[in-house]
Amino acid sequence: MSIQSRPDDWEAPVTLPEVSTPRRVLVPFDGSHNAERALAWAELIARTADAEVIVVVAFEQPLTMRGRGAAYIETVRDELSDEATTLAKEAVQLLRDHSIDARGVVVKGEPARAILDTAEDEDAELIVIGRNGLTAELRGVAGALDRFRDLLQGGVTDKVTGHATIPVLVVS
Repeated sequence: MSIQSRPDDWEAPVTLPEVSTPRRVLVPFDGSHNAERALAWAELIARTADAEVIVVVAFEQPLTMRGRGAAYIETVRDELSDEATTLAKEAVQLLRDHSIDARGVVVKGEPARAILDTAEDEDAELIVIGRNGLTAELRGVAGALDRFRDLLQGGVTDKVTGHATIPVLVVS
């Protein structure tokens, strides 16, 4: 590294920048073990900071090919929506049982975009997300291939950390 590429304050002492206690913590939740650990960390942070936890469950509407175009599968979409709502309610109730102010949001759409949009819409100040989700957990060898693909393309967590405008805590 040349001297010319160093920042102006390179020789300055290390400092701690100002940070504020989060008032709203967003937790993407898919029911996976990593998501449960992320929920536990969010509970700890919320208890310490007296913050609200917003549990977001995102799902993508499936497509099927018909003729020359794609069509949404309405019955599967409805089942996914119902399952997402149930999952959000369970996570929220678990937090409330631990005296945490919490609420759930269910969003239809690509998960990373849904998480980022919800964080913005809800004025979240911290995202607590599991490193790997349910897809990787359930697929065994295929899940391992998904994790490898995610290394190349970026999975949901990578997309969230790469595009978030607020701090993100990744839980393994």
